[in-house]
Amino acid sequence: MFKAALFAIVLAACGGKSKPAAPVEKTETVTTTVVAPPEEAKPAEPDPSVLAAAELAEQYDAGKKIYADKDCDTCHGDAGQGNAKGSPPVIGEKAFPEKPAKASKLRKGIMFKTAKDVMDFVKAKMPIKTPNTLTDEEAAAVTAWMLSESKVNITAKLDASNAASINLR
Repeated sequence: MFKAALFAIVLAACGGKSKPAAPVEKTETVTTTVVAPPEEAKPAEPDPSVLAAAELAEQYDAGKKIYADKDCDTCHGDAGQGNAKGSPPVIGEKAFPEKPAKASKLRKGIMFKTAKDVMDFVKAKMPIKTPNTLTDEEAAAVTAWMLSESKVNITAKLDASNAASINLR
């Protein structure tokens, strides 16, 4: 009877059931492929000729404004046609002849072969009442605008680095 009681106590302590076997873990091999995110598309480089044309258009606009603001039109006319008092045209077929007119006082001995010749003259001699007061940029802008209106082929913003390469004829 003692044995039966002891057996009953041990059986009760164990819950009366045998322990379940530990679960068997299943392992799977998972292969992960890491995909790099797509590279961000870089913006296309702007076409240099488009940039040059935009800079030149901006310079023309500035030159036209400077022409009016500095009162160039009082001597050379609203359309750059010159006047009867002897101010020469600065726009058109008769603008910037290579040799100065015989009666010219300001251009005596100054030849206009390139845009640089005109730009240097504008910088040094204009406006007539306040010569040598234009900045290099202002002189370049006015010159670019006048030459452009006179059908001189300018393909990039006019400045000291390219003005000598632009022939007037």
